[in-house]
Amino acid sequence: MDIDGLVSKLMNIETRPLLQLQQKQQVFESKISAVGQVKSGLASFQSALKALQDPAKYQTLAATSSDKDVAEISAGAKAPVGGFSLKVETLAAAQKLSSGIFTSSKTAINGATEETLSFSFGTTSGATFTPLSGSTQKDVKIPANATLEQMRDAVNKANIGVSASIVNDGSGYRLIYSSGKTGTESTLKVTAAGGATSPLANLTHDPAGTTMTVLQAAKDSVFYVDGLRITKQSNTVSDAIDGVTLTLKKEQEAGDAALKMNVSRDTAGIKKTLEDFVKSYNDFTKVLKETTASAPGKTPGEAGSSSPLSGVSAIRGIETQLRAAFGTASNNSGSYQVASQLGLSFSKDGSLSLDSAKLSKAIEAAPDDVARFFATGAQIDGKGMSYVSSTAKTVAGSYEVSVSALTNGYNQAASVPTLPVSGTNVFSVMIDSTTVNTQVTGTYNSATELAKALETAINSDVGLTAAKGQVSVSVDEDSGKLLISSVKTGAESKVNVLSGLDFAGFAAGSGVDGSASVAGTIGGYAARGDGSKLIGAVGTPVEGLTIDISGGTIGDRGSLTYTQGFSFNLDKKLEGMLSTNGTLDSFDKGLNASLKDLQKQQDVVSKRLTATEARYRAQFNAMDRLLAQLNASSTFLSQQISSMQSSS
Repeated sequence: MDIDGLVSKLMNIETRPLLQLQQKQQVFESKISAVGQVKSGLASFQSALKALQDPAKYQTLAATSSDKDVAEISAGAKAPVGGFSLKVETLAAAQKLSSGIFTSSKTAINGATEETLSFSFGTTSGATFTPLSGSTQKDVKIPANATLEQMRDAVNKANIGVSASIVNDGSGYRLIYSSGKTGTESTLKVTAAGGATSPLANLTHDPAGTTMTVLQAAKDSVFYVDGLRITKQSNTVSDAIDGVTLTLKKEQEAGDAALKMNVSRDTAGIKKTLEDFVKSYNDFTKVLKETTASAPGKTPGEAGSSSPLSGVSAIRGIETQLRAAFGTASNNSGSYQVASQLGLSFSKDGSLSLDSAKLSKAIEAAPDDVARFFATGAQIDGKGMSYVSSTAKTVAGSYEVSVSALTNGYNQAASVPTLPVSGTNVFSVMIDSTTVNTQVTGTYNSATELAKALETAINSDVGLTAAKGQVSVSVDEDSGKLLISSVKTGAESKVNVLSGLDFAGFAAGSGVDGSASVAGTIGGYAARGDGSKLIGAVGTPVEGLTIDISGGTIGDRGSLTYTQGFSFNLDKKLEGMLSTNGTLDSFDKGLNASLKDLQKQQDVVSKRLTATEARYRAQFNAMDRLLAQLNASSTFLSQQISSMQSSS
């Protein structure tokens, strides 16, 4: 018997239920794969959407120069939009001094005892040297019997703002001093403790009795903005035009034409971001259509075709929700309330498009309002604070910010300084745990000059420099009072005035100590401190609102107006769709559960089929053996009958 053939034909009939289960499995697997494509497309779209949430993207300025070889320009957020002319007359230069000739760089130039060279910065008028207001001379110890090379190394290691080098000009070796800063206020005066009898007297310099040769004089930069003559100490100028930084690179001849400098709104960046956003949306909806499409048969009675997710309302509803978000008005207190006002609109086929001209016009008219529409952020009306981040639970609104503790200790003057301050003023302060006894010498006509001088004098203390526990001294723009703040943070950060600072408006006494973290309130709600960050408490309207607090004093800091733009609200919808137990996740879990159930059913059917096949084979084998026996009996009987017939 053809047992294999018989069993195979019977099993073809028996396996039909298994084939039906496998076909169902393929359907579920194709649906799960399609859901994965939808998830991936939605995640890509969300990434493009998040790129719209940075407020800085909408306020970027572009600055151009007609000749970058002569001068370059960059613009910050406060730069005025418009054009101006620039003419560069003189570039700032650092002073360079050259010694006489030495026969070797290893020539011993110092005597048998250690010598001290003192370097001072200032200005010169004729042969008169005037030290820079608020600066102190820098001393460099030159070892006994030092060579020219050792002296060079001693100056460089001292890190005093002067570099030393040795140059062989063909006739011998020269020591070169180079000021670390450009401008006439960085003119050098070099003196030796031993005076004229010092072995290093020929390596000192004084305009009144020059010893060294001036290789390059200290010069200020001189340039003209729209014809207005401006003089600065550096070739990098950031305080001539508010928000604009000029980098002067080349001097112009008298007959050269002025450069054209221009500051304009940089719409290219936001256009590119929005174009990527539009493309990502259209790519996603294409995936959505491909996975949900269905088509009728081409002829009557012919079955139509359908995609894996055809007819699934949970999936088809995604596009409806997204399109609704584009038409929802945004309550952002700006000029633009719906996406169509900024050039985003839908075509008849459902694709999203961007009208670049409309967008550019909106950015030019009200860039801040464009940022308010798209981005999530905050406007600050106060000092020493900046917006960091928020969460989905943060409620849009305007909130007053008050600080009750800072990470850095400080001491604020009781009154404004009595100006001008002149002469030598000795004072004593305790910074953190270090007592500093120092002084300021000179005449100071403004609080800003005095603040700079105090900061330099305090930070020059060796103890503070070694401990890196220095201070910053600033002028409060509202009260005009001076503020000394420790750079160190934490509970040990302190600034105590011990004596002698009454000329600057300070009374002797302790300041406000620092803390491990800031503390305060946002909108009247207690906030949690985390280092320099103030974070809105859970369960309040400002939950998750994070503000960075820098410097200043305790008390009211001003207000912060938090807005949630179009991208924030749309992102919340996407989060709901993509989150655990969200629309897609729940549907995906249901499909996987069904797939797992089908697999169990297949396992049961497969076991049954295995048993059925074994039973068929056993039955046919038994039948085959029986037939074999019958055939053997038939053959034997036939032989017997044949034998009997032959014998008769």
